[in-house]
Amino acid sequence: MCSPGEAPPGPAPAGDLPPEWETDDERMAFLFSAFKQSREVNSTEWDSKMAFWVGLVLARGRRRGAVRTCLRELQNGFERRGSVPLGLGTVLRELLRRGKLQRESDFMASVSLPWQGWHWVGFQVLPSQTIPCSCLAGSLQEKAEEVYRLYQSSALSSHPVVALSELRSLCAGLCPDERTFYLLLLQLQKEKRVTILEQNGEKIVKFARGLHAKVSPMNDVDIGVYQLMQSEQLLSQKVESLSQEAEKCKEDARSACRAGKKQLALRCLKAKRRTERRIEELHSKLDAVQGILDRIYASQTDQMV
Repeated sequence: MCSPGEAPPGPAPAGDLPPEWETDDERMAFLFSAFKQSREVNSTEWDSKMAFWVGLVLARGRRRGAVRTCLRELQNGFERRGSVPLGLGTVLRELLRRGKLQRESDFMASVSLPWQGWHWVGFQVLPSQTIPCSCLAGSLQEKAEEVYRLYQSSALSSHPVVALSELRSLCAGLCPDERTFYLLLLQLQKEKRVTILEQNGEKIVKFARGLHAKVSPMNDVDIGVYQLMQSEQLLSQKVESLSQEAEKCKEDARSACRAGKKQLALRCLKAKRRTERRIEELHSKLDAVQGILDRIYASQTDQMV
């Protein structure tokens, strides 16, 4: 969708186009011609042509699940027998006037940027586009809602703070490129459903609790809980790794016994016991972290009730 270095999408499938696209060359020649400089020259023809292209452009965006578009992408998508519509620039300007489109740069500038003690992650620093793009207002809101609901139904929603990288992975199926992902987060910021900050070089996102709630400012408790969650994850990974190591020691001991290498078997069993003691120590730490998190979650649930 107009990102530098990307090939624009190909022509629209036949099923996405009106019947006259293939059957009425005379009408299509009229629709592919440029708009008159003034609507007053022939308002009926001007309005008819505009209604055709406005409907087609918006329908194309909805069908493709796109939140962004640009003149080049539309020209490529609506190419017909080697010709491109000459009036699409006028159509885009009309959609901007009606509020159906918003220039991407204007949309990004319209989002108020929070500052709450940590360094704010400003998505306005996304690389500028060599080809000006616009956001499809309705699609942007609908897609942002999908991101919000996807997060709420995922395991990540056990706490409202999540790593940006984890959220990006979760939304990979919804967001075909990184820029779309960031624009959707900006839309959620605009709706006050997320806030995005950077802590110790890591980008983190906080979600509002509940479909109609507004996100509260990121605070020390949120950061502390997030760090506990990261510790829980690291400890769990370490326990899993050591469990595999202990199992390997056991298998090595069996193999050594079968081969008559008793000393080697004993060394393997000692290594297994050392590993199991380390696992027990990590389990104790993991239980402590999980206990703290459970109490925090219970407290949050009580507050929501």
